[in-house]
Amino acid sequence: MEPIYLSYYLEENTPLYGGIRNLISIKQNSSIDNGNTSNDLIISFPNHSGTHIDFPYHFCNKGKKCSDYPAPFWIFNKIGFLDCSIEEVPEGICHLSKDIELLILKTGFGEMRGDEIFWKAQPVIPANFAALFRATFPNLRVFGFDLISLTSKLNRTEGKNAHSSFLIENDILVIEDMNLSRLTCTPDNVIVSPLQIGIADGVPCTIISY
Repeated sequence: MEPIYLSYYLEENTPLYGGIRNLISIKQNSSIDNGNTSNDLIISFPNHSGTHIDFPYHFCNKGKKCSDYPAPFWIFNKIGFLDCSIEEVPEGICHLSKDIELLILKTGFGEMRGDEIFWKAQPVIPANFAALFRATFPNLRVFGFDLISLTSKLNRTEGKNAHSSFLIENDILVIEDMNLSRLTCTPDNVIVSPLQIGIADGVPCTIISY
């Protein structure tokens, strides 16, 4: 399989949860065109921007942070891939190998990423999916998808419960806002590279499948 990115480039117009604007800043600090020796940038952004990982510390003061996960944790050789709606997930997982370590869900909603509906009315991911996934896939470490968040603005209570159920009760990390537009079949391997901010409750990441 040709290597492809499953993550987005971080840009100033990257959609953020709740439609918040102007929090991502990528500014030229120096420029060769302006007579400086080199080009460089000053970059500022919320840690839950673009394709990013949520760690347990995001919803629990005693939860694990970025630095609690060693490098081998982020290499996945057993992947499950679903290309379906949220409603079809319980049926879809029945056809996947039980030893998967990473579950990727392509809902197709990522096609709306440039529109307001992407952050305003995404499908609701039920909190009970976490226990269902844990019971079905004992080795599952991460659940990733093409929605802006595990919490939909349509039901924030369910989203809060879902975060707690995945991150804390069932020890499954989530990767939000994945770029799945080019993914059409199950990858053989996936590498997730988190931005190394040790104390973080969540960080942007680069994801490569091959």
